[in-house]
Formats: sequence, structure tokens, C-alpha cells
Amino acid sequence: MKVIEVSELVNVNGKDIYNFCRQLTQNKDEADELYQDTFLKAVELCDRIDVGNNPKSYLMSIAVKLWKNRKRKFAWRGRIATMECHSEELDYGEYQFSKEQSPEEQLLEKEKQKMVAEAVRALKEQYRVPMYLYYAANMSLKEISKILQRPEGTVKSRLHKARGEVKKYLEDSGYGR
Repeated sequence: MKVIEVSELVNVNGKDIYNFCRQLTQNKDEADELYQDTFLKAVELCDRIDVGNNPKSYLMSIAVKLWKNRKRKFAWRGRIATMECHSEELDYGEYQFSKEQSPEEQLLEKEKQKMVAEAVRALKEQYRVPMYLYYAANMSLKEISKILQRPEGTVKSRLHKARGEVKKYLEDSGYGR
């Protein structure tokens, strides 16, 4: 793959990779930086990207590796000097409703979606990332296991555990009934 073709990957997969970066970092500024670094790294590694073998998966694995390295550096620096980190509200835009729904149904649907998003954000990273990759990025267990460099069985059990945590959260908040 050539550098010019990487720009085409940005056009095709940019939004998905950015949303994935937002899920990983849960912070807009960090996501912006991770997104840029992911594609810079992709330019460096452009000769390794196989267009016929799911380049989106490869880009997501680059993002995961960069994020893990950042977390490791941040943790190490945190041991040396205390730092404060501020989280911010994630904003992915408005949910699109069907025109056939009544205003009450739209409101209930929007509230339910907010609760699910809140439940997923509350998950530990080891559960949140596979949930995002499976449901939002529509990736298979095999692709997720390659990205996270974990066995498929581990990914499957983390998804199961994450679903249980989200279900419990929703039941506790009154939406699981």
C-alpha cells in the first residue's frame, strides 16, 4: 500500500476509527490526538497494510497499541508525580428516530439509549472496548481477538460479562424490567 492509499483509508474508515478512539480514551482531546497518531503510524507502516484483509481492523489494532502505550506512560508518570485527569461528557450527536414513533416513544427511546451508553461507559476498559468493537464497529470475535491480541474465548467471555454488567445496571435503574 502507498501513502496516497492511506488517505483513502482515512476517508473510508476515519469516522469509525475516531469513534473508536473516543471510546478508548473517553476524552475528546485525547481521542483527537490518538486518532491523528493512529493515521501517522499507518503512514509509517503503509507497506504492511493489506487492503484486501480488513484494513479497518488493522487501524484499530494500531489505535489500541498506541493507547496502551500511552496509558503505560501515564501510569508511570503518575507514580513519579501526581496528576489530575478530567473526564468530559461524550457527545456523539443526536439519535435518529423513526418518523413513525410518537414523541413519547422517541423520548423513552432516547432515555434508554442514554442509559445504555452510560452503562457501557461505566464498564472497565477490558469489557468496554470489546463491547464497542462488537456492537458499534460490527466486528467479529475473530477480528476483535486479533485487535486486542487475546484468545477468542477471552473476548467471548468478556462480552458475556459486559452484557451482564449492562443488564444489571439497567435493571438497577429501572429500565431492565
